[in-house]
Amino acid sequence: MEEIILPHANNATIPVQDLISHFKENNLKYLIIGATHVALRNHPNKNSLDVWFRNHENVENMKNTCQAVKDVIKQIIRHEQFSQAFRINPKTGIMCKALVFCDNKK
Repeated sequence: MEEIILPHANNATIPVQDLISHFKENNLKYLIIGATHVALRNHPNKNSLDVWFRNHENVENMKNTCQAVKDVIKQIIRHEQFSQAFRINPKTGIMCKALVFCDNKK
């Protein structure tokens, strides 16, 4: 099983399958990356990839540290079921970097 390594959460790992399941269960085509350097309670994008990482059960500490950094995004994209693109943030209406789920790949 492939793992996403979060270097800013003491190298906590999250199975890529958890992220795939999140997209499928919530019928998501994309997720705003939302990499923001604020405390979790002050995060402006509650439905972002960054918040999803911080709230994941495998991230026991460092919840107030940005987790959706460039190296982590590169790891996810290497999995080939995801790509990065600009999409409209449903909350703000502004174009933002997003993780796009490519469900047509295995």
